[in-house]
Amino acid sequence: QNIRQFKEVARDRFLQPAEITNFMQALMGTTNEMFKHFILLLLYTGQRKANILALRWEHINLHNCILYLPDTKNNQSQQIPLTKQAINVLKDIGIKDFGWVFPSKQSTSGHMENPKRYWAELLKKANITNLRMHDLRRTMGSYQAIVGSSMNIISKSLGHKSIQSTAVYARLSLEPVRESMQKATDEIMKY
Repeated sequence: QNIRQFKEVARDRFLQPAEITNFMQALMGTTNEMFKHFILLLLYTGQRKANILALRWEHINLHNCILYLPDTKNNQSQQIPLTKQAINVLKDIGIKDFGWVFPSKQSTSGHMENPKRYWAELLKKANITNLRMHDLRRTMGSYQAIVGSSMNIISKSLGHKSIQSTAVYARLSLEPVRESMQKATDEIMKY
């Protein structure tokens, strides 16, 4: 009581258009194929790191292009549509009927765990600073906002319980706002 809580500022970092080329070139140049596939799935699905690390083949339905997450951070299962790029990554890994998508004999969990060292090397090669793996999730949401997707669609794709969690993605890109304002200004100037 009588103690003011520290106000947290929501992180709004995502891969900027000027960074994507360097990021992708560095990623494609990595010799660790499992790490490369993991990062691509993070980027192409917009899902949390823990969900992709613990991904099992039996939760992937390639026929319907759906990724099923039985247990997420918000304690709800979720179905994620898979893009063509995500499906290609899964095919590159080598589709199996069961087991971990990213197995590891070194971990106690049986699947790959936090690949911090490879992430640091990737960022150094790409000459990118202050980017976390979770920012790839934010990148998907941000680019959905950039191309004009609704907050409801972005919220559903990221598995947010509330639209407030998704609101950060709308403020990250001013381009859709600028386009809307430009259309309105053009309309005004007709008269």
